[in-house]
Amino acid sequence: MYKRVMKNLNQELINAHTLKEIIFSKQIIHSITYHAPLPNVTVQKGSTWLLGDDEKDYYIPISLSFSNEKIRFDIVLIDGEIDLRNIIVDKNKIIQKHNPILLVKNLKVLELCFELLLDQVRSA
Repeated sequence: MYKRVMKNLNQELINAHTLKEIIFSKQIIHSITYHAPLPNVTVQKGSTWLLGDDEKDYYIPISLSFSNEKIRFDIVLIDGEIDLRNIIVDKNKIIQKHNPILLVKNLKVLELCFELLLDQVRSA
């Protein structure tokens, strides 16, 4: 199902260049809120390794997160390739799972939010 989502991804809109354009824009330091279906945006500007509570190393790449109070989607850049993730969080906002986005309807919501944010960054 992930292959179907990636096949339907508008690569002219969401690609490494436009992702970096948003992430490294001067308008967004760490996070912003704007008018969109997923209004909360968070950026991870630098990739890093973290040591988890389970004593395992975790790689955190540069990414752009879109969320509301119910759902969170991440656009991640790893070695020049776009990866789309559905992040599952618990009641305390602690990340439980990173899953691929499997539904095209979720992809379309993510693309809309990305396009609105890109327009906002470019118009500033």
